[in-house]
Amino acid sequence: MQEPNTNNQILKSLGPFSFSRLLILFFLVILGGFMVRSILFLRNSEVYKNTNDRVTHARDVIAQATLISNLAKDMQWESRNYLLNGDSGALHAYSDLRDSLKLNETILSSLCSGNPSQEIRIRNLKTQLDSLEKFIETSFQSTRQKAFSLPEFISNKQRQNIFHALINKKIDEIIREEKRLLALSEQVNNKSILKTYAFYYSFEVLILLLLFSALILVLYQFNKRRKAERILTESENKFRLLLNSIKGLAIFMTDEKGLILDWYEGAYQLKGYRKSEITGKHSSIFYLADDIARGEPEHNLEMARKNGSYETEGWRVRKDGSRFWADILIAAIYDKEGKVRGYAKVTRDYSIHKKAEEDIRNALDKERELNAMKSNFVTIASHEFRTPLSTILSSVFLIERYHTTDEQQKRENHIRRIRSAVSDLVNILEEFLSLEKIEEGKAEAKKERFNLEELVRGVCSKLFSTLKQGQLTECLHSGNGEVDLDKNFTEHILSNLVSNAVKYSPAGTRIVIRTNVTEHLVELIVEDQGIGISPEDQKHLFERFYRASNTGNEKGTGLGLHIVKRYVELMGGAISVHSEPDKGSRFTVRFQQ
Repeated sequence: MQEPNTNNQILKSLGPFSFSRLLILFFLVILGGFMVRSILFLRNSEVYKNTNDRVTHARDVIAQATLISNLAKDMQWESRNYLLNGDSGALHAYSDLRDSLKLNETILSSLCSGNPSQEIRIRNLKTQLDSLEKFIETSFQSTRQKAFSLPEFISNKQRQNIFHALINKKIDEIIREEKRLLALSEQVNNKSILKTYAFYYSFEVLILLLLFSALILVLYQFNKRRKAERILTESENKFRLLLNSIKGLAIFMTDEKGLILDWYEGAYQLKGYRKSEITGKHSSIFYLADDIARGEPEHNLEMARKNGSYETEGWRVRKDGSRFWADILIAAIYDKEGKVRGYAKVTRDYSIHKKAEEDIRNALDKERELNAMKSNFVTIASHEFRTPLSTILSSVFLIERYHTTDEQQKRENHIRRIRSAVSDLVNILEEFLSLEKIEEGKAEAKKERFNLEELVRGVCSKLFSTLKQGQLTECLHSGNGEVDLDKNFTEHILSNLVSNAVKYSPAGTRIVIRTNVTEHLVELIVEDQGIGISPEDQKHLFERFYRASNTGNEKGTGLGLHIVKRYVELMGGAISVHSEPDKGSRFTVRFQQ
């Protein structure tokens, strides 16, 4: 009659307030407390860092404002020196101080950006500084018409002193505001530290209480666990009935050697064997022949014996010989002495999941390749764009400084540099756009009839200005000049191969472009006497973003030859390279007509 009471106790112990759940709750509370404490300490550290940043910022603003005051004062002094003595050195000093003042105005504005009140004060300060500069410039214009008398000079000095007083007033307002903000930041930091310490001591008390409660709970649950184990042993038969009712999972038992002892309904449905057919046979019957030869069945049992359980995936065989991808769990069964007496195996048909995983993996590989391409694009673009843009900016800056007629030649030189840099940028962009079209499948070969010999000579003419001193291009043609190819693709291929030959060949060398057209074959050959390509580099030469190891500081994106190869393939052709380091290279392109 006590059995129902015992069952009720077991159900209660496994209910929502079971021992394990309470322990988990305790440790979650402790973990949560640690996380909150860490967050508070991190927040306190961040507040402290912000306070330090505020101190540094305030010092920078105060120093910058003081510097502006001093520069304005020195600028007034030099202007009065010029007005009084007409000293040209004072005028130059005034100009330098004025430029420095404007620069420091910009720096102060940048430091105070994001603070509306300070931005208003800085704008007011700038207004006063501009008024002072305008007044001084007006004074300078007056001195060019007539010399200043002493009363006029004194009046001018008094006006400048008024401006200086207004400027110092604005600067004092800026400094006072920075000191006020600094004081507020320090106040917040102090409050944060006090809160952190208060929570820390409260948390330590809570941890002690929770640990004590956990100890009491462990002692209480120990006796209940022993009773629950007896009840669970008696329910083993019910468990066996449950296993037979499970569909979709192949569950069976083996002895310590892997011989099958028990076989349940789910195993029959998945593997096709009846219990009478499979009992007493070794579990390796479900493995592929190659896996058996490799010793995988024994390895899996050994891993389960060592670790208590072992989970793996692989191909398995049904009775009819069909294969399926299986997810297998092998659990070791122990006796009272802790020795392994057998294994429980659970097998699930994972074929659909396997296919889904492969599809996801392929998608991830494609995405990874795309991300790598984007990363390479950003890296190369930032590097290759920087040099032409720097050239353009420096040339524009220098052109602005040339004002006289005899400096026209210098202006023209810098204009040529700008044109060359812009051309480099355009070429880089064209390469990236061409690659994008190819990758998206938008590039299609459109055949048309044109004269190949004329096209080659036109390409050489366009590249004539890029030749180094003493370099020569020689165009040799044989056969009929008319071909049926995509003219734009062919021009791009020739331009890239010839420009590479020019770029990687020293001065005084010869570059030969041979074209041969027969009834069934179009052949393009570009030979140079340049640096050559090592055998190792030739293996990767046509890959995206790849550059040979001996290219040095020569500009390039590593896309040119990749695009050339893709264009050649789009037109149904083939490209090959023969090269030796320091002896030159020969690229050969062939198309069938």
